[in-house]
Formats: sequence, structure tokens, C-alpha cells
Amino acid sequence: MKITHETSPATGAQQAGHTESRQQQPTKLAEQTLAVFPLPLFVLPGGVQRLRIFEQRYLAMVSESLVSESLVSESLVAESTGKGFVIARYDKAFDFNVPDWGTKVQIIDFHHGEDGLLVIDVRASHLVSLDSFDVRGDGLLMARSHHRDHWPTLAASTKRGDLGLALSALFAKHPQLAELYPQPEFNRLDWVCARFLEILPLSLNEKEKFILPGSFPQAKSFLDTFILGQDKIN
Repeated sequence: MKITHETSPATGAQQAGHTESRQQQPTKLAEQTLAVFPLPLFVLPGGVQRLRIFEQRYLAMVSESLVSESLVSESLVAESTGKGFVIARYDKAFDFNVPDWGTKVQIIDFHHGEDGLLVIDVRASHLVSLDSFDVRGDGLLMARSHHRDHWPTLAASTKRGDLGLALSALFAKHPQLAELYPQPEFNRLDWVCARFLEILPLSLNEKEKFILPGSFPQAKSFLDTFILGQDKIN
């Protein structure tokens, strides 16, 4: 079931793939209390992940997220009640097994797989800083979240650059990935770089270097070397 959003905005799951949509520009709310889903994933604004949900606490999280999202209208009710949830890097080195940042996501599609498990597609809205962690009675981790700036959104170029061509070639090689990105933005360099960082087999700690607002030039330089400096992407 597709969910349309009119406003702009690992335990317990298995990663199943990626889909895409244009990065939305969220309202910079002072803070929101949101559920936090610890997963071994790296997701940047505009990215989409497909997750299989099987733990009861995360089924409750999904149900609550869908209810709050259905309240979106001319009012700010959904925003004030914590629409969406946060994906945060699973790491036992931290208290509550997550760092002090994550990615706010919204559910955009859901269905049940052949095995009967719930499958959801979530789109990343923006990065958030996290504090005031608390574990709910059902075991669901909650935290106070604050909007965190990332890279500026770049205008699409009239010509596809080398990195855009490389990502397009990767999509052509992996049709199952390409079909999940119905409107890829290969001509937008920040979108291309973000998708590469999500896909590439790098450690999550390495990828985390590129969450800072001013890290885009470093990310592009890294990808120019990593992607364009080798003959093929496996």
C-alpha cells in the first residue's frame, strides 16, 4: 500500500533493498520525541530502505507511525505527535546501542511478504541529533530528536557527470535496484554521492565522516577516487 505525504517533512528487522524519492525539505522543528530503530544501516536524506519487521515492539512502532502520519492535514498535529521514526546505527559501544545521531524516516509503502512478515519502505527525511533516551515498557527505544543540517541541495545539472554515469551503470547492472528507484536523479551530484555512500561496502564508521554539513566536497573527492579510480564496481 502506497502512502502519499502532502507535507515536506540490527535488531527486529532485515534490510531488503532500496527505493528512492526526491529529498524533501523538512520544517526545522525545535524537537520531537521519536521511536529509535537501531540498525546496521547508513541512510542519508532522500534515501529509501526496505525493511522486514518481525519484532512486536517494532510492529507497534510501525502502527503508531502510520496512525500519526494519517493525521497530516493543514494542521501540525502529526509533527507534534512524532510522525515517523529514527533509524540509528546499531553499535554496542554506545549507551542504548546507538550514537547521538540518526536519520528520521517516514513510511511510504508497506505490504506483507510471502513469508507473512511485514515489509515497509521508508524514506529518509533529514538527519537528527538524539538525546534524552528512554526505553518504553514494551522495549521500544525512544529519544528526543533535533533537526540536524546536512549537505545543501544542489540543482540538477543539464549534463550527467562521471559519477552520475557510474551510478546509472550500476543501476543497469542491478535491475532489482533500478526498479526501486523510479525517478533517479543522476544529474544531481549530491543525490548521486549520497546514494553511493549508502550502497558502497564501507564500514559505518567510515561513512559517518560524511554526515557533517560541510563534508560534501570531501565526499565527492573520496568518491572520485574510489569509484572513478577503478575499472568496475562489484
